[in-house]
Amino acid sequence: MGNRRISSLATVLMAAACFCCSPGALAQTSAPPKAGNSPAAQAASRIPDLSGNWTISPGGTSWDPADPSGSKPEELPLTPWGLQHLRAAKPPFGANQTFQPNDPVQKYCDPPGPFRMYSYPWQFTIVQTPKQVYLLFEYLHVWRIVQMNQAHPKDVDTTWLGDSVGHYEGDTLVIDTVGFNDKTWLDMVGHPHSEALHTIERFRRLNHDILELEATFQDPKAYTHSFTSKRNFKLSSFPMGETMCSLSEDQEFQKSIMDRTVPSAPAK
Repeated sequence: MGNRRISSLATVLMAAACFCCSPGALAQTSAPPKAGNSPAAQAASRIPDLSGNWTISPGGTSWDPADPSGSKPEELPLTPWGLQHLRAAKPPFGANQTFQPNDPVQKYCDPPGPFRMYSYPWQFTIVQTPKQVYLLFEYLHVWRIVQMNQAHPKDVDTTWLGDSVGHYEGDTLVIDTVGFNDKTWLDMVGHPHSEALHTIERFRRLNHDILELEATFQDPKAYTHSFTSKRNFKLSSFPMGETMCSLSEDQEFQKSIMDRTVPSAPAK
């Protein structure tokens, strides 16, 4: 079970070197097909080029399309279960932000989950190959694999990143993901999700410098109906760096900085 997710890191790095770092990558994917090419070659030439290092735009702390800053987190269509878990969250951002969070990322260095990753001020890149698409994130060096033109397995394991399959619709990369565990938040303000979460991501390059992501969320346990939100990313000229989560560093920062800013409870 879950064997399709197992891929060597060497494969990812080789794909990145071949597809992401090649100066001619954009020309290869955007050039019109030449006469006499096989149908497969012509189809490959029409694949949209989504390469580049992408950075987030300001203000993307919540996936609520009407409240991207997270100032009104309870206005998403939450079920009683979803509302209970949202109110239990103590996030570092949004209307309920606190210096004493129970954020699993800050408290334990747990993986943020794929959709919260899009809110961090670090870069990500998309590596396109014929059979897989890889999303490589600078923060935590997380990488996702998307199996192209395949169905989800019948026995999907629940994992931090879920099981992703994809296909192209014209100039858009469509990613369908199921099989999430329920240990992550959707965003920086603590919107929850359950293991029933089903997402559709649609990546489209609006122009050379702007990448658009349209994300649709469906989770009948946490939300009364599905909702769709958009976020834009800007092409970066900086190389990818190393950004890790160190629990010891986070604990020292909490002790020496954050705890000193929070008033102590009065003695009884």
